[in-house]
Amino acid sequence: MKYKYVLIVYILILIIFVAVIPSARASNYKIGADEGDEFIWKCNVYNKNEIEDILGKGWNDEGLFEKLELGARMRWRVIDTYDDAKLYSSESKHNETAFTIKFAKWFWTYNEKWGDRDSVDELSHFKNPEDYSEDLIFFQFAPVWLPLPLGDYLKKIDLYKGYTIDARVLPSITCKIEKNDIDDDYPKEIIKIVAMYNDKGILTSYKLYINDHQVLIDISLESFITINFLLLSIFSTIIYFGILYFIYKGLKS
Repeated sequence: MKYKYVLIVYILILIIFVAVIPSARASNYKIGADEGDEFIWKCNVYNKNEIEDILGKGWNDEGLFEKLELGARMRWRVIDTYDDAKLYSSESKHNETAFTIKFAKWFWTYNEKWGDRDSVDELSHFKNPEDYSEDLIFFQFAPVWLPLPLGDYLKKIDLYKGYTIDARVLPSITCKIEKNDIDDDYPKEIIKIVAMYNDKGILTSYKLYINDHQVLIDISLESFITINFLLLSIFSTIIYFGILYFIYKGLKS
C-alpha cells in the first residue's frame, strides 16, 4: 500500500509539472537586441506611386519606411533596452508592462558616410502578448523587431485572419490584407507581405506584393553588427597582434 501511495503521488506531481512548465516557458520572453547593436537595411525595390495609390500618401510617415528611397540605406543603433516600460493596452484599458528598444536613427540615404543621427526613437511590445487587441494588424503589417522566442510570442497574439506564422527554420510572418480591411478606404486592393527575421528577432527581409505577385517594396538587412561581435573582434585582434609580438621578440633573441 505504501509503494502504491508513493507511486500515485509521484504521478500527480509529474502531471502538475508537465502542465505548469510549458506556460511558464511561454511567458519567459526577452529582447534579443543589445545596447550598441547596429542594423543597416537597403531598399532594393520601391514603387512609390503605386504603393501610395494602394495605401495612401501618409503610409510611410514613420518607422522603417520613413523617407524611403529606392537604392538607399537606413541605419539604426540601439541606445538602450528596457523590460519594464509601460504601454497602454486597448484590450485591458490600462498601462501594461512592455519591452522597449530605444535607438538612434539615420534616415534613408545614398551617402556612404552617415554623419550625425537624424532622430532618436523607441519601439515597444507588450511583455504579455495577450495584452494586444483582438484581430491585430501590426503597424506597417510586420514589426521591425519582435521579442524572443518569436514564434511562441506571435502565437499568443490574436492576429488578423490574414496572418500566417512560421518559426521552424527561418522565422517569418506572411500577411494577406483584403481590400478595405485597414479602414473603409485602404488598401485599395489585396496586398501580401512576407517578412523574415534572424535569431535576434530583427527584421532581415520585407517584401510587399500586390495580387498579381508584383513586388512593390523589397527591403533587406544589409549588415547587422552586435556589440558582442564587436568586442570579440577587438579582443581577437589584440590576441593576434600579441602573439605576433611575442614571436617577433623570440626570433630577435
